[in-house]
Amino acid sequence: MALRILRSVNRKKEKPAVVYDYGNAENLTQFCYGRFPLTYSLNFDCLSLSITQENGMHHYKRAIGNWKTESDISVTGGNLLLHPVEPLNLPDNVTDFLEIGFDPVVIEPDGKCVIFVTMPIEIGVFLESGSGSTSMLDIITFVYPKYSLYGSANRGVITRYHKSGVYYHPPAVKNHLSGIIKLEIENRTDEWVTVSRVVIYQKGLYLSFNDNYVAASVSMVIISREVASVTGVESPFDEDMTSALRLYESRKTSAFFNIPGMLSDTTFTMDMGLM
Repeated sequence: MALRILRSVNRKKEKPAVVYDYGNAENLTQFCYGRFPLTYSLNFDCLSLSITQENGMHHYKRAIGNWKTESDISVTGGNLLLHPVEPLNLPDNVTDFLEIGFDPVVIEPDGKCVIFVTMPIEIGVFLESGSGSTSMLDIITFVYPKYSLYGSANRGVITRYHKSGVYYHPPAVKNHLSGIIKLEIENRTDEWVTVSRVVIYQKGLYLSFNDNYVAASVSMVIISREVASVTGVESPFDEDMTSALRLYESRKTSAFFNIPGMLSDTTFTMDMGLM
């Protein structure tokens, strides 16, 4: 799968537009996440997935369009888990950063606001043994990935890029295509500040899900007109939501990350602009 690179810096500004969306996701055909019997099959949109058993061996088969995979599985008992996962795994581990671009939001001095933005989704297929041990089997996406550069080639990071509207209530979305980020923004300066993007480190992206939504919460603290710290919130988006399994693994920063010192645990400091 070819990579499509978009530049964040000096991207042409689009006309501001705030969407007031009171849509009900229950009216949409939604993907079913959760725990299922090991011998399970589904057909959803262009995805077909099944695990069958023959002669003591399980066989996994998945096709989404022309993208297919098969594997044999040796397991006694257990379950199949379908969970939303961080959208930073396909087509490869290109980046640890998700960038959401959205229509400009102007925040008053010492002000706070809460907005909702959308994000892309990937679906993890996991095996769960009878003892509860889990292992990733497959990752699926219905969304073609795009990539961007936050900062410059000399000092910046490659990001998985997604363009979103701005919502003041959780929007109705198709949960196999999009998740929702609750973005709490705090302006700690004595100036009016305009924000039109957020960059989130994978370690700080904690997903949860229910029958209608995949969601995460993120805190953005503005330190100056050009600098903000972005931290993921570990607690579930809502009380009735299930925390999703995570694919994040601690590793050395990639070759696409060349701003050492900007990471602290789950916090990423955006010091190359908020627009």
